[in-house]
Amino acid sequence: MDTRPLPVHYSRRAALRHSATHPRGLPPGARRPDPDTPPPMTGAPVVPVILIHGTNGRSSCDWYTLAPLLANDGRDVYPFDWRRARPGPDGTATHRHALELAAFIDTVRATTGATQVDVVGHSWGAVLAHYLVRCLPAEPAAGAVRSVIGLAPTYGGTTLHGLLRHPHRLPAGLRRWLDAKIPTWQEQLPGSEVLTAIRNAPPAPAVRFTTIVTRYDQMVTPYTASLAAAPHATQVVLQQRTRRPVIGHLGILHHPASLSHVLTALPPIHPHQPA
Repeated sequence: MDTRPLPVHYSRRAALRHSATHPRGLPPGARRPDPDTPPPMTGAPVVPVILIHGTNGRSSCDWYTLAPLLANDGRDVYPFDWRRARPGPDGTATHRHALELAAFIDTVRATTGATQVDVVGHSWGAVLAHYLVRCLPAEPAAGAVRSVIGLAPTYGGTTLHGLLRHPHRLPAGLRRWLDAKIPTWQEQLPGSEVLTAIRNAPPAPAVRFTTIVTRYDQMVTPYTASLAAAPHATQVVLQQRTRRPVIGHLGILHHPASLSHVLTALPPIHPHQPA
């Protein structure tokens, strides 16, 4: 077995090249869960890390830098790809995606033998995890989540610099395009049904939350909305921790300053190992 560390490229451009070649593939160091493969029988299981991309994201690109970093740290990495579920009589699109996430987590647990998982989510991907642990407490997977780390999460929603402040005023053609391409777009507006449900849900005291944001976020506007919407989380504003790095909403996925905080925020690899 090759035990050499995987190369890590802090580059969005390199990530896009990898994704163009492997659009439905995995980022380096990541795995797919396989419940038909029995879990290892020796030693304490490592707590797996679930990676959840943001709206219209792709795991092969978005986790191109973080996945090998985590693998080199001894973590088992499983990206969750969600696409375009639409709202229906059974709930919002986010609710349906959260149920898919719960099933994925259960499959990872069956694959690895682990009882808990850690989750890293970008943008609306972090909201999916937040919704699962806060609004779906009956799901076994919700109780299995040990920590949620949000990278530029949209916990407070976004108006895109005010462009979506009055969605009913948008041209009908644009609304139809958004409904087709981004079915969750109205759920991502401040005060939406989904964000209100999370805000009013009981807390999840057993889950460790960390929010990592950048002042230069082009999508989460204002960036402080994510902090105000999750006051219970450990909060990291990158420009307060590092020499004012200019990091945007997508750049946060590949910058060493933000990803070093992810590694720091993750609990120990083994479930009962002291922090």
